[in-house]
Amino acid sequence: RDAIKEGRSPPRVLVPGAGLGRLVLECAARGFETEGNEYSYYMLLTSSFVLNQCQTAGQFEIHPWIHSNNNHTSDSNQTRAVPIPDLPASDADVKPGNMSMCAGDFCEVYGAPEQKKQWDAIATCFFIDTAHNVVEYLQIIADCLKPGGIWVNFGPLLFHWADASSYLQGDELSLEMSLADIEKVAESVGLDIVKREMRDSLYTADKKSMCQTVYRCALLVAVRREK
Repeated sequence: RDAIKEGRSPPRVLVPGAGLGRLVLECAARGFETEGNEYSYYMLLTSSFVLNQCQTAGQFEIHPWIHSNNNHTSDSNQTRAVPIPDLPASDADVKPGNMSMCAGDFCEVYGAPEQKKQWDAIATCFFIDTAHNVVEYLQIIADCLKPGGIWVNFGPLLFHWADASSYLQGDELSLEMSLADIEKVAESVGLDIVKREMRDSLYTADKKSMCQTVYRCALLVAVRREK
């Protein structure tokens, strides 16, 4: 918002693996020019509906746990409704042109030459473990950032393609790495890590369920090396 007051363009933030677009909305509401990137058609359709069609808080109700019969403390908990959205995009005070979504594969879209040094910050949330090759992800992130740009990452390392051979025909590339090795690769491609923390997080969880899966997530903040 300071940039807007001073007549400058706001910093540009890229959110790969944007899902339903909430992180995109949060960044845009804080004054950043934000672009989300998503590959899944299911996510794109739903995010479009939530961001563009929902006009008031709690306008619609969904029943997320009605088809799951395990670990409910009562029938009413299983069938309870959840109102959405809690914050409609129209109430988020997003400046015109500050929020957009780009459909497509992250590597194909942002690995293009015209994307190099175009972004002031990249925020990845539960994203880097979706890679076939996480080294490629990190290289593209480094290439896209301007010198001095910021990469913020939060999430586990539940590599999505690690067991692909058990449910897909043919071979799927999957490179799994430890967090320590990922940090080394980040440094090697020009991302100097200035903050590292571990934090617990739920993911699409039913907080009233008798079973909770808690991820021990890595919070990493890195600065794109000047040279």
